[in-house]
Amino acid sequence: MTRRTRTSRLVAVPLCVGLLACSEAQLESQQGAGGPVSPTAPGSADPGRPTPPGEEDGPGGTPSESPSGGSDPAAPPPPFTVPPALDDPNFAPAAARLVRLTRAQYETTLRTLFWPELAVPADLENDTPLHGFTTIGGSELTVSPRAAEQFEAAAADVARQVVTDPARRVVFTGCEPTLGDDTCSRSFFTAFLRKTFRRAVEAEDVEAFVALARQVGETLRDPWQGLGHGVSAALQSPDFLYRVEVGEPDPDRAGGRRHTGFEMASRLSYFLWNGPPDAALLDAAEQGRLVTDDGVRTEATRLLEDPRAEAALVRFFGEYVNLERVDAIQRDPALFPQMSATLAASMRSEIEALFRDVAFTRNAEFAEVLTSRRLFVNAELAALYGLPFPIDAPVDAWVPVDLPGNHPRGGLLGTSGVLAANAHRTVTSPTLRGKFIQNALLCFDVPPPPPGVTTSLGEDAPGAPPKTTREKIAQHAADPTCNGCHQFMDPLGLALEHFDALGAYRTTEYGLPIDASGELAGAQFRDLGGLARVLRAHPDVGACLVRRMYRYATGHLEEFGEEPALRELYDRLAAGGYRVRDTALQLVLSPGFRLTSEGLQ
Repeated sequence: MTRRTRTSRLVAVPLCVGLLACSEAQLESQQGAGGPVSPTAPGSADPGRPTPPGEEDGPGGTPSESPSGGSDPAAPPPPFTVPPALDDPNFAPAAARLVRLTRAQYETTLRTLFWPELAVPADLENDTPLHGFTTIGGSELTVSPRAAEQFEAAAADVARQVVTDPARRVVFTGCEPTLGDDTCSRSFFTAFLRKTFRRAVEAEDVEAFVALARQVGETLRDPWQGLGHGVSAALQSPDFLYRVEVGEPDPDRAGGRRHTGFEMASRLSYFLWNGPPDAALLDAAEQGRLVTDDGVRTEATRLLEDPRAEAALVRFFGEYVNLERVDAIQRDPALFPQMSATLAASMRSEIEALFRDVAFTRNAEFAEVLTSRRLFVNAELAALYGLPFPIDAPVDAWVPVDLPGNHPRGGLLGTSGVLAANAHRTVTSPTLRGKFIQNALLCFDVPPPPPGVTTSLGEDAPGAPPKTTREKIAQHAADPTCNGCHQFMDPLGLALEHFDALGAYRTTEYGLPIDASGELAGAQFRDLGGLARVLRAHPDVGACLVRRMYRYATGHLEEFGEEPALRELYDRLAAGGYRVRDTALQLVLSPGFRLTSEGLQ
């Protein structure tokens, strides 16, 4: 009996049986493997740590240099016409796995299957990110009994919307079901299951649903109710809720396995569109084109040219830089009068607009995100930044602003969203801001403080003269217990001290001048602009984008055996400046994305 036949017969089984296919024991074994793998990026002498002075693999210490040796960031990247060739014998693809759709993917899939205005039930559990991404949570976390009930109720609700609308249901199904005649039901489920399960369907698949629809329809004396129960069952199937990626024997590698054409169709579409494959992609899979280099390249290029790719990669970037923290920003208006009920949402929109401009509008090198002099502001952000806003523009309008050369703001680290999300409610935090830079931009995961260590700087003694934040956190460098980690965070965060806890610019703190100078990998800087230029020249920034995107796209924490595939991606993308769309294209062509191994995690 094939896997497909076995799956099709799960339709009458309670939902929780299919959803709990990934056991708690599997999750524990994965999490007990040692946690995140330290990144190994070009120029890192010690994996996961900033490049030591004198050991840079790239332009190194001159802040004004670009990672591509001074090339025009808007210049087109070199063409990629040769498929990746991975000769490293140490490469080992990750094991096959079941990857549950994220909530956003689930909602997008339903609206694609039915109609854009479909009312998707809101009573669903939120995703739990693991290692920074919801896609990993979907592959490693089991579904709770409560979530299983919610999926069941959601499926029934969607099916009810389908069959209770007389005007829409015939258009959707393409026929009128009748009792005693399965012709309409069979025709509908043949087409519907292919789209819903994202694979070829066999006669046994279809007949199982036809039989269910017939039985319920005859019992209730309503053929539409029978059809609706079949729709509901399909939406509860593991073949719908999960991307089933078990692979097939690879004819080009003795004993190896590769993802099937239909598995590749889902991997491509849920990565590049954050939604299901369209008919053209399913056709490409059925015709065997998605197991070839040219076929994958052709379809991935098509997907990347679609507007859905921009929205999907913006979502990836939002998880990459943890925009949920921006959503949660709260400040006391008495201390920060610029704070409003809509400011946090404006902060998020600004960061997303910056990424869109660099990655899609200008197709610039990824590091341009750090040094861009173009901001996108609405009225309240313009007021916070002290920038002019067109008098005749609506208050909710967004306008691009090209900053003059002497303006202290610019790039991702100059956005109020990043600055405020990595600060305390009333004061700044160089430690939090520096940790964000190390983690999100350099892929260096700074460990949490040891148990029992006090992280508060304490209150100043009564009558003592005021101190700047730099002076207060100097105690970290003096204490070996603290300095082991703080040496990687504090110097970078201090470069952002010209911006308060909401991200507004300031020149003094408690009436004292601010010193925002520092050093990274032997390169010195004096302020935000200098730090941004140093980071732009740092080879780990582009490599970190590759690693994080690989993690997001594959839905798992990269394993040691996959490191050769990551190193190959670094080598192929560095010359072009790690442009986002090029990175996505080369990633899906990589053996790490296309190959798998025996077993199921």
